[in-house]
Amino acid sequence: MSTKIGFIGLGTMGKVMSRRLMAAGYPLTVWNRTKESGDELVAEGATWANSPKEVAAASEVVFTMTSDAAASEEVICGPNGVLEGAHDGLVVIDSASIAPEASQANAARAEEKGVALLDAPVSGGPKVAENGALGIMVGGPEAGFKIAEPILNELGKMVLYTGASGNGTTLKLIANLVMGVTIQASAEALVLAAKIGIDPQTVIDITSLPGTGPQTGAMATRGPRMIAQNFFPPHFSTNNMDKDLTGAMRLGEKYGVSLPTVSASREMLRAVKSQGNGHIDSSAVVTVLEAMADTSVAKK
Repeated sequence: MSTKIGFIGLGTMGKVMSRRLMAAGYPLTVWNRTKESGDELVAEGATWANSPKEVAAASEVVFTMTSDAAASEEVICGPNGVLEGAHDGLVVIDSASIAPEASQANAARAEEKGVALLDAPVSGGPKVAENGALGIMVGGPEAGFKIAEPILNELGKMVLYTGASGNGTTLKLIANLVMGVTIQASAEALVLAAKIGIDPQTVIDITSLPGTGPQTGAMATRGPRMIAQNFFPPHFSTNNMDKDLTGAMRLGEKYGVSLPTVSASREMLRAVKSQGNGHIDSSAVVTVLEAMADTSVAKK
């Protein structure tokens, strides 16, 4: 592979995606706010850059994977950011889950510099990313997408081009709406079973059976964590799920669509956050329900 790739944001997902790209043969330049997060990748063959600007200058395609809209704007548009290292043909792929309007604003500033910026959030956790099986939703200039598509195909088994800037992050909010509500429903089912005296594991078993009506990925992946009370490290943190459900609520308000189950699910996430646990997995909503029902889904 000859395309030089940069990767900015080396959290759990960023590291896994970076390794996947390196394994595919792409030369990789990396940067993270805390340099120590890049040490392992550098030891494995990546090149360290001292700023997002340096990453851009050394790369043809740059990924950014940050925690929120403010961080995305800073690394892309801020001082020593990606756009300060812009050059002809540069494509930026922002994989952060941020508000569509933030994606659109960053894309407009990139366009002024002659840079194609794609909003391309991903669906799937670290294990899915390791296998190159992510779902990737892409919005932005089609010409930029055509350049990025072969690279994205190394990371995802479903790469969907959705059209204009902001459409990728919009679809991600809608997808996470489903996940957030389903995690909440899964937690309620496990707590109800435990209170009745039915082994919660049997609920996981029956709702994980392929081809059946109640089959749900949320129960299959989060149910065991709820029973084990294993919420860290997070697959998707409470803070991030609250952010995305809030974004979905804003979309609903903008377009006049009522989202009552999203509203209820968000309130349960905020109960977890109020306990100082926003950093743990969003499946921790089960702990709030356990307290309300005076029961536990954990194995005795």
